[in-house]
Amino acid sequence: VVTFGAGHFYCSQSDKGEMVMGGDLDGYNSYAQRGNLPTLQHVLSEGVSMFPNLSRLKMLRTWGGIMDMSMDGSPIIDKTHIEGVYLNCGWCYGGFKATPASGWTFAHTIAQDQLHELNSKFRLDRFHTGHLIDEKGTATKTWIG
Repeated sequence: VVTFGAGHFYCSQSDKGEMVMGGDLDGYNSYAQRGNLPTLQHVLSEGVSMFPNLSRLKMLRTWGGIMDMSMDGSPIIDKTHIEGVYLNCGWCYGGFKATPASGWTFAHTIAQDQLHELNSKFRLDRFHTGHLIDEKGTATKTWIG
């Protein structure tokens, strides 16, 4: 997994060998389920500038849609007051990059019915208590003053 925050680009290779790439959100609210050509062009440009060999790849598909965002740019991983109901959401645009580790800790949370040490700070009540997470540049647009 490669993430270039200032360039709004991330890339990962799937288990089938495909390159999965993404970038920044659209600069406006939309419920469109199609890709945005300027965003797509920017993502590909950033990718090729970092890895010139990506220019030889053929595009298989694009995706567009609603992105679940948390207020501090970090995911919400928590158990709820309802037995057997757990939360794992709000990953912004970085969820797939953390899937292996989050899946492992979330499985522990479900199996043990208690938060794993690594996901214990990602509780939903942090928004109520004011204990937001500052991940020093990994959340949404933190480099902008």
